[in-house]
Amino acid sequence: MLAVAAGCTTVYYISPGGAVDAGVDAATVGDAPTTPPTDGAAACPSARSLHSSVTLAIQNSAVDSVDILFEIDNSNSMAANQANLARNFATLINQLVSPPDRNMDMVPDHTPVRSLHVGVISSDLGTPGSTVPSYANSDSGDDGLLNPIRNGQAIRAHQPWTTAPAGIRPARCGNDPNQYPSFLSFDARTTSLTEFRDDFVCNAYLSSGGCGLEQQLEAAYRALVVHNPREQAGNTDPNAGFVRPNAVLAVVIVSDEEDGSVRDCRYAESGVACTDGIGVFTSTSTAWASTDLNLRFYMYQPGSAQDPTWNLDRYMNPRVPNRGFTSLKPNRPENVIFAAITGVPINLPQTPSGDTDYGALLGTMPDGSDGYTTMSPEGPVSMRQRHMDPSCSTRVVPACRSGGNSV
Repeated sequence: MLAVAAGCTTVYYISPGGAVDAGVDAATVGDAPTTPPTDGAAACPSARSLHSSVTLAIQNSAVDSVDILFEIDNSNSMAANQANLARNFATLINQLVSPPDRNMDMVPDHTPVRSLHVGVISSDLGTPGSTVPSYANSDSGDDGLLNPIRNGQAIRAHQPWTTAPAGIRPARCGNDPNQYPSFLSFDARTTSLTEFRDDFVCNAYLSSGGCGLEQQLEAAYRALVVHNPREQAGNTDPNAGFVRPNAVLAVVIVSDEEDGSVRDCRYAESGVACTDGIGVFTSTSTAWASTDLNLRFYMYQPGSAQDPTWNLDRYMNPRVPNRGFTSLKPNRPENVIFAAITGVPINLPQTPSGDTDYGALLGTMPDGSDGYTTMSPEGPVSMRQRHMDPSCSTRVVPACRSGGNSV
């Protein structure tokens, strides 16, 4: 199932019953700092949309526990988007633990969530094999470890209290990296919602300074598959205890840029052939689709020799539920939700019946080269693969603009 909420941020859902072509330009290339979003941007429906998908899983599985992993892009363009997530987080939690009664029949729309685990990782997995200036840990970045503020290696060079604008972090946040455990726990009977929201912001507002060649999917894979996040006796992994056997698992990617999950054969699956793609980080290499390090993740033909990324089957394969993210729930793959809070054009193309026309939006060609392109008041927007910005030779056309800012 794939659903999109129109607006400046969007949630994609991928269940084992279907898939979505991820080869689209998610946002502008580059990591120049952006200004804060307008009030309209702050009202985007991402939290409500994610709530709807979690609700469906709860209804289908009759559980009242949810584990949510937030992968936070902490590159230099993401400060405003992180602030937007922080503002909307309470909406998500409120609707999960206090479900509405839209039918006014005195019965909540779904079983209230009684228990939550909320974990945060960064998108920074470094630039293994190469040293790229300003990237703090080239070998593994923050390595998909929960609570990178506490456990990550790269973020130690740019902790949020050294880079965040004054006043953006709640007073509850301290400057001690060991202040919080690897993940947060919420009990509807005893936990203060206000304090939990502030604790989430303290953990999820990673600020800027992270690697600008983001590996969003692979960071989540590192957290959930390479590391062992299961709640089980004797598990000593740093991520241990996060994923409970009786809980719905939601994986949420928060990013403004194309996925750059590079094949690093140190993390290849047993029995699956692997050809290293880490040469893509070598600035002097001529083997890739562009001389620009950033554009190398936009300009390649998917599946070609210039594509450095893993096959999507690594992360979710409907035919092999014991692989990738669903391996954590091999007997209940419907209890794994994948979401991406990213950007699509605000005015989505519609089918005659009024639904979003995904063929027109993402294109029908295998590489997405015939994807949606239109104009916004602030300039062109496009979901077309490798659609260069005519006004800037080192950028692609952004997928979404709002209030004058590309998002």
